[in-house]
Amino acid sequence: MTFDDLVVNNTVEKLIRGEDYRQEVVNFINSSFLDFALVFFKKILDAKLHNIGINIDWYKKYFIQENNFSPDEAIIFAGINKKTISNIYGSATKEIMLNVANENIYYLESLLDMLEDNNDSIGVIIKISYNSISIELNLNESLLVINALATKKIALRGGAWSSIGKRVEKPLMIKLCGLCKVPNDFINSEVFKKNNEMGFDREVDFKLYNSKKDKEFRVEVKLMGKGNPESADAVIARESKIFVADTLSEQNKNQLKSLGVEFLELKNNKNCVDDFKKILKKLDIPFS
Repeated sequence: MTFDDLVVNNTVEKLIRGEDYRQEVVNFINSSFLDFALVFFKKILDAKLHNIGINIDWYKKYFIQENNFSPDEAIIFAGINKKTISNIYGSATKEIMLNVANENIYYLESLLDMLEDNNDSIGVIIKISYNSISIELNLNESLLVINALATKKIALRGGAWSSIGKRVEKPLMIKLCGLCKVPNDFINSEVFKKNNEMGFDREVDFKLYNSKKDKEFRVEVKLMGKGNPESADAVIARESKIFVADTLSEQNKNQLKSLGVEFLELKNNKNCVDDFKKILKKLDIPFS
């Protein structure tokens, strides 16, 4: 999943002002979910209008079996998300996703049949109208649709929170350097990979150089919650010299100090730019 430029820019602005950025992510999740729901309802209306069956075969046929949609969409309609499939099967290829979608939709159908047999007092009906056309979904159909919507919301939420840090890292550092007027010659925002002793690639997206250009400083950015212990691990793995984080616990700060790493905490910090200048000055990185 991707963030539009507006969300990224708003997140960067809030971080630099020391404000909490999380509402931007929540707004994005809600907006994306509502867009999906409206499009989904229109697809349901179209599929239901062309099928006269009173069971959910129309749903299985149109949304899962006839390849009308991509595997990523089909698994959502079947009530399971891609991350879950990857965790269970160790992979999420097209073939695996389509097989799982078919298996899961049959499993859900059996559950719904049991529910219908054992409950004769509850009635849930979703009515979808578009212009002068409307359709109604029975209990089983309605629950299947509700389950797909819930699955999509979970997938959106997981993808958004896992992606935000990576999407914001480079724009945040470029903005900070711009506010401090660091010359472009001393900034490198390409993607770098370094093989460590165990043979794994460790990626870093940002480097700064001292005034003589005989020293480079890797920059690590983490939008993590307070108390998260991964800060020192990330710095060690990528040999970073500057660490920028939304929130740092005292333990995090002590770890970074012991490693000789300069750090900048953003949340509730109204002086982010001035504090970053102190780091630049200490490392002899040009700015004005």
